[in-house]
Amino acid sequence: MKKILFPTDFSEAARNAFAYALRLAETLDTPIDVMNVYHLPLNDAGRVPPDYIERMLNEKKQTVLHHLREFISGCSSRYIGELKAEYGIFVYQEILDAAENGEYGLIVMGTKGERNPIEKMMGSVTTHTMMHAPCPVLAIPESAAFHSISHIAYATDFEPSDEQAVGQLMEFAGQLGSAIHFVHIDTKAIAGSVEDYVMVENYPFPFTDFSVIGSRSASDGLDEFVKKNKIDVLALFIPNRRLWERLFHTSFTKQMAFHSKVPLLVFHE
Repeated sequence: MKKILFPTDFSEAARNAFAYALRLAETLDTPIDVMNVYHLPLNDAGRVPPDYIERMLNEKKQTVLHHLREFISGCSSRYIGELKAEYGIFVYQEILDAAENGEYGLIVMGTKGERNPIEKMMGSVTTHTMMHAPCPVLAIPESAAFHSISHIAYATDFEPSDEQAVGQLMEFAGQLGSAIHFVHIDTKAIAGSVEDYVMVENYPFPFTDFSVIGSRSASDGLDEFVKKNKIDVLALFIPNRRLWERLFHTSFTKQMAFHSKVPLLVFHE
């Protein structure tokens, strides 16, 4: 795998996610770069002399680099790569630009999970990054601890458009020695219908196993599957916003417990 990019805001959730990300980097035998995006709290930059702004930017960058060094202190892993202090107004855009320009293979970020209202989460840096990143994004719940990733669940509608994500997922799982479990949530609660089996029969990709779960809620169905099968990572392919809205609509707020329990790996076009 190419390098891993780890954006941090120095929060406790980010610290936990970094511990997870570092273990993952060691398992994948790939370097991990740590990044923070900063800005200056200037309400009226037009009235501030340019040389003063430049001096403030330099001082702020050095401060951020100091915080980054403190953030990784105590970690002696040889897999820690560059420390990046990047100036920007929109944090997620700077992360996206860094991921694309640096040709990263994976972004790993922390998330506070179910304790945040879905409305806020939909506008979060993690969510914006998930939706637009040029590479897969792995969101780590603040309660998650790294152990061997033996089982990955891939939530799918068994459509041929999964091809890109499935290819990347199989490569990722292969490096980890993980089994992939394909799962389809039938929100009409007609699990095992003829139509379901036709979809699977026409699905052009190999799989370890597949399950069709009948549930009134996509999030409830996934939560049940994750618990029952001791899933270590839940993977989703989002070809457009429709699936995202289906899974994270505000009506599912109370049913998003699965989001806070296992890391969420997101692929998209």
